[in-house]
Order: sequence, then structure tokens, then C-alpha cells
Amino acid sequence: MKRFRLGIIVVGVVGALAVAAAVLIVLQLGRGSAIELPVAVDDIPPGTTISAGLFQLAEVRGMDEELLASRVTREEFADYEGLTVVESVPAGFPLSKAQVADEGSGGLTALLDDPAHLVFPLPVTADQAGNFIREGDYVDVVFSLGRVSSQALTHVEEIEDVQPPQEPMTDTLEATPVPHGPPPGESVTTTLRLPLSKVILGDVHVIRVEREQVPASSSGLGLGDDDGRTRQTLEGDVVRLYLELDREQVEVLSFALHNGALTLPAHAEPIGGSTEGFTWDDFSDLFYQGRPEAELRGEE
Repeated sequence: MKRFRLGIIVVGVVGALAVAAAVLIVLQLGRGSAIELPVAVDDIPPGTTISAGLFQLAEVRGMDEELLASRVTREEFADYEGLTVVESVPAGFPLSKAQVADEGSGGLTALLDDPAHLVFPLPVTADQAGNFIREGDYVDVVFSLGRVSSQALTHVEEIEDVQPPQEPMTDTLEATPVPHGPPPGESVTTTLRLPLSKVILGDVHVIRVEREQVPASSSGLGLGDDDGRTRQTLEGDVVRLYLELDREQVEVLSFALHNGALTLPAHAEPIGGSTEGFTWDDFSDLFYQGRPEAELRGEE
């Protein structure tokens, strides 16, 4: 009987150990295999050549397979050394394959439609270009200058002088030509009141969109922290657009960037054409359109 009880106890202990081992295996499998990813030691700006000294290894478990496939692992890092970073890599974040120019591609310049064009890095905010802009879109660069300083709107209406009908002349007279425009040698000055807005560059090709990299803490994704939580990189607001321009357009955009405010509405295909621009006088005329004629004439 004692032997029988001893056998039951032994079987129970073995069973308990087996269950504990199974639980540990399940927990270990649930955490996933450890994978080492190179993460940036400091912020890496665009145009930097990748080298081992810029990164350190961080162990990651449980990362989503699709997310992992987009990152450069320790085993793959040697294939990326010597290539160029085309998007900034924040400190503490893994290197994404999309942030690296392909070997022999020439970086962003390989995306230019014309080899004579240039890549213009334009700093923008989400309010200027929107967060839904994508590579391959086109933007119109709208330049705005000046602020409203008037305290009142002024509207000038020309009143036509109505003449009574005249009897037709019976004699035929030669018409004397009346000169139009300023006499030769004289100039005409046109003054527009600020503020104004004007599309100064149209159909500009966007070849790259750079976004803020935002850390997000969650369990089972991203890079491991000391407290057991993990991190992953999320895309934040747009911070820079890389535009394709010729040299003359580069000069125009550089001038506008440093002397006024820019807005960049996007569209999927080139539109073509030009605009007249919009000034304070245009706004005044627009405001008075459709208002009562008696009010425009100053009548009570």
C-alpha cells in the first residue's frame, strides 16, 4: 500500500514538473525569439553614410513579422554599411530599410524626372502641406506677403456720364486717330496694396516626404526597455518635403522661403496654367460684390 501511495506521489510530482515545464515553454514561445536590431546611438540626419559606430545593438522579442521585415537586423547590417541615409533616424530607434538609399541608386537624385533638376529640401509643417501628402504628389507653392493694416474698406465706383443722343452728321469727316497708352519714353507704375497671395510655382513634384518619428510604448513590439516594456517607431507630422525643381525655380522658392509665408496644397496630377494672384484691392472688390447699390453710392 505504501509503495502504491509512493508511486502516486512520484507520478504526481513528475506530472506537476511536466506541466510547469510546458507552461514555461508556452511563455517563452509567447515572448518570441530574441532578435538583435541596430539602433541609432544619436540622431542621424539625412545624407549620413551608415557605419557601425553610429549604432548599437538592442534585443527585441515578439515584434510583428511585417514590422520586423521593414527593419535592418544584425545579420543584414553589413549589407547596408556604406550606403546613405535619406531620412533622419532618431536616437534609440532601429534603422528602417525605407530610410536607406539603394546601392548605386544615387539617393534621392535617382528619383528625379530630369537629370538637370535639383532636389530642394523644404521644411514644412502639417498646417502648410497636410499630413496626408505622399511621394509622387504635386504641390502648388502659394506665396503670401504682408498683413492687413487698413482700418476701413474703400470702394471706388466709376459713374458713367450718360450723354443725350446726337443727330447723325450728314457730312463725312475723316476720323482722327487718338493715341492710346503713355507717350514713348514714359513709364507707368502700378502699385498694389498688401497683403497679397500668388501661386509662384505650380505642379511641383514631391519625391520624398519626411515625417517626425514618434516613440510609442507597448508590450511585445519594438525595442526592449529595462522595465520590460518595449518601443516601436510611429510616423508623426510631416516635417520636410523634398521637391524636384530646376535652377530658376530653386531661386524663386529660396527667395519666397525667406521673405514670406508658404502654403502647399497638393494634387495628384499636374494642372498647368497660371494665376493672377490675389491682393487687398481684389478682396475689397470681392467684398462689395452683390451689396446694395444704394449703399455703394452712399445713399441713406
